[in-house]
Amino acid sequence: MIDGQVNMNLATYRKIDFKQASNNKEYKLKPVGQTATLIVRPRGWHLNEEHFLVDGRPISGSLFDFGLHFFHNAKELVRIGYGPYFYLPKMESHLEARLWNDAFNLAQDYISIPRGTIRGTVLIETITAVFEMDEILFELRDHSSGLNCGRWDYIFSFIKRQRYNKAAVLPDRANVTMTAPFMNAYVDLLIKTCHNRHVAAIGGMAATIPIKDDKARNDAAMDKVRADKLREVTKGHDGTWVAHPALVSVALEVFNKHMLGPNQYHIRRDEVTTTAVDLLNPVVEGAITRGGVQQNVEALLIYCQSWLDGLGCKAVNYSMEDAATGEVSRYLLWSWVYHGKSTNDGQLITNQYVDQVLAEEKAKLKGSRSLDIAEQFIKNDLRQKSPSEFLTSSLYPSLPLSGVESKL
Repeated sequence: MIDGQVNMNLATYRKIDFKQASNNKEYKLKPVGQTATLIVRPRGWHLNEEHFLVDGRPISGSLFDFGLHFFHNAKELVRIGYGPYFYLPKMESHLEARLWNDAFNLAQDYISIPRGTIRGTVLIETITAVFEMDEILFELRDHSSGLNCGRWDYIFSFIKRQRYNKAAVLPDRANVTMTAPFMNAYVDLLIKTCHNRHVAAIGGMAATIPIKDDKARNDAAMDKVRADKLREVTKGHDGTWVAHPALVSVALEVFNKHMLGPNQYHIRRDEVTTTAVDLLNPVVEGAITRGGVQQNVEALLIYCQSWLDGLGCKAVNYSMEDAATGEVSRYLLWSWVYHGKSTNDGQLITNQYVDQVLAEEKAKLKGSRSLDIAEQFIKNDLRQKSPSEFLTSSLYPSLPLSGVESKL
């Protein structure tokens, strides 16, 4: 986290560069106005920063991340024509938005810059937040730049908050797409809400990454990304996300062709009449398969190992796995076991069956302390009547401290 703060500071002051020893290739930022806008994503309210104490207690990870970047960089960002811009994740209610707004006002007053200089884009990635989007925008009204569809965390939240409802058990992860009824309802309502308030409605992340060694598969993957971005722009989104820099040109191609201006606020979506039943509709076409169990176990195990090793995202089978996709896999596995589901070929999904798949996937990986911790966490968590709220919170105490202490 400290290394990330250092990099953001160097980027702000245009001092960041890198020279690759193997080929002497150099990387430097282009002049101001020719680079992408820096938007910082602090940790969610559920995470602490255990290495920084205030009054003897760990500080909120959210405030630690926000405060360091803002204090060191806000005035310089304003001076060069940008500003302190933030993505606010994991929010569950308008009260959390109010807390962010209070933090923004306090920070701006502290360094004597006008209130409203900060801009925050809220990730709507919990099932509870989607019911309070108007209220969230109201609380952040002086600092808001819009809402973003955090699609993978939203699926995770959808499963988590309805985990004891047997009728709400979802099929394989690959079947839960943006065209699923509850996902479509969420997107339509977000766009309508944002455009009614004249703020941006940002689309979801395409998790695909380039497949360099197989042109045919790569072309097919890029076609899926184009279709995803075409669906977003024609619905009325004003921007979008991709997981890999190589996909930026793909997304821009689609949006530049179909979005004739800086935004689509004129697309009001007045025809949308989304109800609570629509948002909570668990009907998704597709089956639970052995391949789906294997995919979830593989993605979850590799991600947990990588997170413990200090990597916040990891490419698995040409898809970018992060905490959100790991959580989807974890809660799908738990729900299938808890509700006694079987695969479409009759295999009952029990803890013992998942343990077997877990052992098979672990055998494919290089053994390490972090891999053993990840395996044990998954085994224990899937046996709980209520699995932990967040895997990152559960794994945080197992992070190795020696490297952190030496750097600090």
